[in-house]
Amino acid sequence: MPGIPYQEPAFSSIRPRRNENDPDVIGIAYLLAHDEYERLLLSEGGRKGGYMELDVPVKPLMDLTRGTETIMCKSLGTRIPRENPHPQPSARYITLIRNGAAEHAFPSEYRKYLDSIPIYKVKSFKTEAGRVLFLLLWLPIVVLIFALMASTKNKNGEMPEWLRRFQRMTFSAMWSTHDKYFSRIFGRGDISPEESRAASDEKARLV
Repeated sequence: MPGIPYQEPAFSSIRPRRNENDPDVIGIAYLLAHDEYERLLLSEGGRKGGYMELDVPVKPLMDLTRGTETIMCKSLGTRIPRENPHPQPSARYITLIRNGAAEHAFPSEYRKYLDSIPIYKVKSFKTEAGRVLFLLLWLPIVVLIFALMASTKNKNGEMPEWLRRFQRMTFSAMWSTHDKYFSRIFGRGDISPEESRAASDEKARLV
């Protein structure tokens, strides 16, 4: 899921498998009370925010006393995928996921997959200057949106429709500003330079 260019370009999400190279998603399922689940949704933007709720059949990797082969779980998938190329996660974000996988003893092959995910890094002074300017422009608006989300939610933990539209318009405009102006002047804020060149080469081959 696209996040904030230059700072946190990507957040985790799940989607249907597209080819044999896509691994099974491995994670931890938590049993939450209704109010806990609602607070979780609000922390991720609320219903009809950037994420959408998904019902996912899950196969336990460890034996369960219930004796069932699969259980139904709730998960979150992005409403606004960004592809060709996919944004890369920051070192901070992917480290949280990798550490969690190690702490819970995920299968080694899946941990190798997590280790293989490229990390976004600012690699030039010009891009760092662009990062600072971009955050000065957009971060106050993003902080304002999250503050409004916390203060205007209804009893079901949902934000008003006007705020939901404002949130989507803001993130759309933010990424448009990155793509049309900042990435061309300062360098990309979603993928590192070597990945950018590889994506351009792949696009040229397809054309």
